[in-house]
Amino acid sequence: MLRQVEFELTLPAGEKLNQSMGSLLQGLLMERTDSSWAQEMHTQQVRPYSQYVTVVEGKPVWRIQTITDEAFERLIYPLLSKNRYRLKQRDYDLELSHFRVVRQETFGDIESKYVLNHNKIHHIHFRFLTSTSCKTQGGYAVFPFPYLILKNLVSKWNVYTDSSLIDSDRTADQLDEEMQVVDYHLHMHPFSLEGRRIRAFRGDVSYGLFRNDMASRLTAVLADFATYAGTGMKTALGMGGTEAEISFFREVK
Repeated sequence: MLRQVEFELTLPAGEKLNQSMGSLLQGLLMERTDSSWAQEMHTQQVRPYSQYVTVVEGKPVWRIQTITDEAFERLIYPLLSKNRYRLKQRDYDLELSHFRVVRQETFGDIESKYVLNHNKIHHIHFRFLTSTSCKTQGGYAVFPFPYLILKNLVSKWNVYTDSSLIDSDRTADQLDEEMQVVDYHLHMHPFSLEGRRIRAFRGDVSYGLFRNDMASRLTAVLADFATYAGTGMKTALGMGGTEAEISFFREVK
């Protein structure tokens, strides 16, 4: 089961929320979970969770997405035991409140929403809430090229799906050929991590003008999955926080 949960954050007076806090909260998650499982996570290239901080209706929020039941149990249950935690790196206490499960579904549920829906897809909108980047040719991509975004999501999907596997060798190439970027509002927004700055972007991009109906449906599946998995690199540290919106053609009556 894939799940997205939220905590409201209360920071000490004078402290401001910034996306780099995601790396500190990753440390908190590892402190609270079982030590052997935490050690296992350090060796995983694709982790069964993502997390980031954002602002919702003017309030600081911590969103955690788990891709497996085990990840939910290992990460979320320990946080529910109390509502105040010490951030050692900042030397202050952080309060968690108003816990809620935002959404939950299975891999099969995501597939059914788009593969079995008789309405055709008009466009797919990604909103990158925190700095997002993909590695490419020894550097960092600072634009959401469809091929890089979809290749990243296919690899994550195939690691954890209990439903259909997606052909990882050719799918991203084929989808890239079947779609176009139709709109974007992006800006450069580096992510600070351990004294270095990772080149990255934030903002919105829409993909559309699909030449193939099944290509649009498969892209929609991956876009919806990105809400849980995050997009690109270092999504366990607060990068790649993603929201997706799938727009269908209106029915003509």
